[in-house]
Amino acid sequence: MRASLLLVALTLGLAATPARAKSKCGVRHRLDGIDVSKYQGDIDWRRVKRAGIVFAFARVSDGVDTLDETFAANWKAMHHAHIRRGAYQYFRASLDPLVQADLLVDTVQKAGRPDLPMVADVETDDGADPSTLQTNLQSWLDRVEQRTRRRPIIYTSPSMGERLGGRFAQFPLWVAHYETECPRMPDGWQRWTFWQRANTGRVKGIQGNVDLDHFAGTWKQFARLNRRLHRHEVKRDTKH
Repeated sequence: MRASLLLVALTLGLAATPARAKSKCGVRHRLDGIDVSKYQGDIDWRRVKRAGIVFAFARVSDGVDTLDETFAANWKAMHHAHIRRGAYQYFRASLDPLVQADLLVDTVQKAGRPDLPMVADVETDDGADPSTLQTNLQSWLDRVEQRTRRRPIIYTSPSMGERLGGRFAQFPLWVAHYETECPRMPDGWQRWTFWQRANTGRVKGIQGNVDLDHFAGTWKQFARLNRRLHRHEVKRDTKH
């Protein structure tokens, strides 16, 4: 009898306790997104939105010489489809980092206000030694942060961690790591903010493959990511 009463009490107690989201890869809540460039061709962004995608990053350029001809159209259509917008630039360590940063900021500011901080896409050292890569990337980050008053995001993979020297953990990480249950962190970072989990995803409204991403957090946390930095939070002044 006592065992039965205890079982009932435990059952009622469990039923009265609010359900908690299970933590996976250190994250309880996620938002779904994608990132795109000219390689996705024409995109039906309203269908993308109906497919459950809530944010997207669009490429502005590869360095300074290769502009992405689909950026302007994607940027406008993402806004009309009520998809939160972010912009990224394929970072070239062999090129002037300030020219690259200014191109990105100028292009995005002309196109319309982003919902997310700007992104340095660091996939290669571009033939530069680690010291040059790190110095030039820091200059890019400082310039973008100074001009936008937003802390930029770094997109990179675990394999680039050693070349980045573990120096950039104060910047939000967008990690690229596929075919894994949980992503591995590059040197220096303890957690991911965005995770590019696949590069062969399929989403309605896009013909062919597209990169699939997660944001680690709730809508409230997502909104805070793009908060304006106070002057004392910007590490150093950079003349434009």
